[in-house]
Amino acid sequence: MANSFFTLLIFTPLLWMGLLAGVYFTRIKLSEQHLSNALRFYSLYMVTLALGLAVLTFLHRPSFLLIDFADWFAVGDYQFKLRFIVDLLGATYALLATALVGVIFRFSRNYLHREAGYFRFVFLLSTLLFGLIVVSFSRSIDLLFIGWELVGTTSVLLISYFYDKSQPVVHATKAIISYRLCDMGILAGAAWAHHYLHTTDFVIIPTLLDHGHGGAGLVFIGLFITWASLAKAGQLPMCSWLPAAMEGPTPSSAIFYGALSVHLGPFLLLRFYDYFAHFPVLLVLVGLIGGLSAVYATLVGRTRSDAKTMLAYATISQVGLIYIEIALGFTGFALFHMVTHASLRTYQFLRSSSLIQDFYENPVVEHNRTIHRRFSFERFFSPAVRQRVYVHALHGFHLDYFTGRLIAGFLYPMRVYLQWEARWLEFDTRLLKLLLRKK
Repeated sequence: MANSFFTLLIFTPLLWMGLLAGVYFTRIKLSEQHLSNALRFYSLYMVTLALGLAVLTFLHRPSFLLIDFADWFAVGDYQFKLRFIVDLLGATYALLATALVGVIFRFSRNYLHREAGYFRFVFLLSTLLFGLIVVSFSRSIDLLFIGWELVGTTSVLLISYFYDKSQPVVHATKAIISYRLCDMGILAGAAWAHHYLHTTDFVIIPTLLDHGHGGAGLVFIGLFITWASLAKAGQLPMCSWLPAAMEGPTPSSAIFYGALSVHLGPFLLLRFYDYFAHFPVLLVLVGLIGGLSAVYATLVGRTRSDAKTMLAYATISQVGLIYIEIALGFTGFALFHMVTHASLRTYQFLRSSSLIQDFYENPVVEHNRTIHRRFSFERFFSPAVRQRVYVHALHGFHLDYFTGRLIAGFLYPMRVYLQWEARWLEFDTRLLKLLLRKK
């Protein structure tokens, strides 16, 4: 039965996306009400499938289901295999994804009412859901990369949802550069795993390590995977793009940067935890990154005044704590923290535009009253130290400058190389024209 639930869960989004694409290319005029009604049934259907699969997986834990489809393509001795794993981790994240995407579909029906890009928003969110399901159940790095890129692409396109303005496009460009820099970690990790272990299967790799297939070189696979998780999770040094991504519509901010996309980094680490357990230095690195990111986001978030940016930094801080939990080995608690934090942040982002009204309509809150924190770690430092820290926090500790230098340092050699290639191509073209004239 679990096999049937999974097959429907993985292929239904493909069918739904195909129907939306057919409506678009055939230029069928689908009213907003009809589309919203279809989304309601689609969301309930997907949640039901995910819930049924999660219940079956929970009842049969700790065992898991391995599902193999036909090979997609082959190059020489390598076959790209469509292999999936249905376990409690993937089923829980898939249930979270389908439930929250359904909530966003319902909320967007009123929030984006009569919006010109409503159909585009629905298609991108449907693509996001398919990418998340692929990531949730992928059994290899190769297949996971497909879902990973689908999520990143839809994220960038929704940041630039209001593309007629300059700022959303600028921030979308910043996000895609951060994504691409870290996504190379997945490609490098897959290439390294194929070279040393001849497989990227999440189930086979830990067994190979248990049987003595070790070596210092295999640490680089974990380093690459850790690097790949940073951009999606908004952890140092790739966290400055996430507050800028608030330019998109509030529903996309809630589902991407408060709930699902931002937790793909911890999800990737949880998927690789059996591998990380063989190299404790990797877990120390994960915990260090999470701790520094939590402190950084806490300090900078306290200097921001708008609700969505404060929530963005609060999200970075909580994801940093999840990194620490994974490093300490509390994988079950980290998964529980991901689910509860994603649900809470979705609600907070959706209510952010009504925050002031909610505050003043609350009968418990007295007007003209300043609310102070009961506990604050600033009390342990002198006023001079606090002033210096928060002055730098106002500028984000100049992280944009350092990440900009990092990106420029990475792209500048490529730019020089392309310029030389262009000059040589121009020279060859002139030489060829000269020879043709002589003939």
